[in-house]
Amino acid sequence: MRHVAPADITAADLPDWMDRHHVDIIRTEATNLDGISFGKYVKREKFLGALPMGHAVADVALALDMEGVPLTTLWHPYRSAVLGDVVLRPDLTTLLTDGRDPDLAHVICDVTAVDGSPIELCPRTLLKRQQAALRDAGYEAKVAFELEFCLFREDFETARARGFKDLTPAGARPQNGVYHTRAALAGKPFMDALVKRLNWRDIAWEAWNAEASTGQFELNLAPASPVTAADQLIRARQLLYEVAQDLDCSVTVMPSPSAHTASGLHIHHSLQRNDEVAFAASGGQLNETMQHWLGGLMATLPGAVSLLCPTINAYRRFEPFSAVPVTPTWGVENKSTAIRVVERGATQTRIEHRVASSEANPYLAVATILAGGLAGLSGQLAPPEPCDDLAWGLPAHVPRLPASLAQAFAATGNCAQLAAQLGDGFISYWCGTRQHEWLRFHHASGDTGAAPTDWELERYFALF
Repeated sequence: MRHVAPADITAADLPDWMDRHHVDIIRTEATNLDGISFGKYVKREKFLGALPMGHAVADVALALDMEGVPLTTLWHPYRSAVLGDVVLRPDLTTLLTDGRDPDLAHVICDVTAVDGSPIELCPRTLLKRQQAALRDAGYEAKVAFELEFCLFREDFETARARGFKDLTPAGARPQNGVYHTRAALAGKPFMDALVKRLNWRDIAWEAWNAEASTGQFELNLAPASPVTAADQLIRARQLLYEVAQDLDCSVTVMPSPSAHTASGLHIHHSLQRNDEVAFAASGGQLNETMQHWLGGLMATLPGAVSLLCPTINAYRRFEPFSAVPVTPTWGVENKSTAIRVVERGATQTRIEHRVASSEANPYLAVATILAGGLAGLSGQLAPPEPCDDLAWGLPAHVPRLPASLAQAFAATGNCAQLAAQLGDGFISYWCGTRQHEWLRFHHASGDTGAAPTDWELERYFALF
């Protein structure tokens, strides 16, 4: 019996599917703007009775910061003035069984108003809109994520008692390296448990390896359509936490849990048109579609950074010569640039966006990338000259990417192309939430040194 619901399943089919899989409880799941999952464990009868609309949660679920503090200085029309409800509407194509809990199934939801109308602050809905706009332009996209994270020997309770400091990385030696097989062996028990759960939940993965910092690992997911790829990354992150809980260790996708540690989220994407590859490059020469798409990505790159690197901690990654891009540059097969064109023949030419930090909301990150590319296609934008040198250590007159969250959300607010694609209302609200995060940080500390502050560790380590 297949544990993943058929792609064409309907509400009428659900009772039979639930009977065959002994499902009695369904965990619903959506994400807020920060990419934090929320939802309920819903009894089967309640879940079925609420279809197709879904069940209600308080509208404040989309209006809390990462500490659970209501964003009282921001407002959006989706909210009720007297604290109302929104609805988690299940996408039945994402329904699957848990794999370990015999009574439990999971489903991903969109956040809607109580009348079923979409809410622009739902990250998944925002990505669906960009995917639809891309389809209207005649294209389909494939997206693949490379997620970096850090694994520690201590369990979450011990880590919290230590203030998430002085933890023991799951590594073979204290020195850094990359792709070391002995370092990979140190994390293999964790990764073995993880990939078994990925396989059960049909999250297609391609590889994993030890990364640059001690106890740091990378998981490569397989290409999928934009919404599906983001769904799978959200589920993979949840599984990281579940495996760590079961194995009495701790894991985080916080970008910089210690000084000079930098976890990123590299986002590969390609386009197809009429089932044929739309991106093509030969000898560094890009076809017209790829040039315009790249022109849009570059034009919107400074404004995109706050959506790709949404926390205070993300900007501790931005160190020259640390494998993290610091300049708004692109290049062919150049991993030091922000955007890398991967030229691998007619069927594998793609773009790797290397800016995002590991905790980025994948729905918003991909929506932002698609929005930039669409702006390039519609405006027939040309990219600047490629960077053929090492993009770190360039002269001071070469522009830099925003180096703080404040610089980043200011650039977002000034990016007309992103506002046109993602909506003025969304951009205004997003920038307000980032300003809130910036002000909370400076009220607590404001320390911009290499090491994360106690405020960041308490706020981000276990949340991500």
